Amino acid sequence: MRERPHPSRTPVIETLPDPPNPPHIETPIIQTQDLEYVAAEGTRVSNKGVKITPTMDTALIDEQRVAEEDEDALRSLEQIEKSLRGQMPG
Repeated sequence: MRERPHPSRTPVIETLPDPPNPPHIETPIIQTQDLEYVAAEGTRVSNKGVKITPTMDTALIDEQRVAEEDEDALRSLEQIEKSLRGQMPG
């Protein structure tokens, strides 16, 4: 048996009320430039007479680091070769 639509049942379409205006927040703009600072000879920092001497030779440190990385890579390759030999049918 077919159902007949009931005459009092009309589809109800719900409408949401209009959203209120989003809040407006006033944010002050911060000036990053110091307007009081005047670049002049008297306000500059002088490094006159300062000597910077390296404590270690950076080229030697780089060579040692590269040599250690090479040794680590060779050890890793040896481990890979050993594991592959164990897997090969023989």
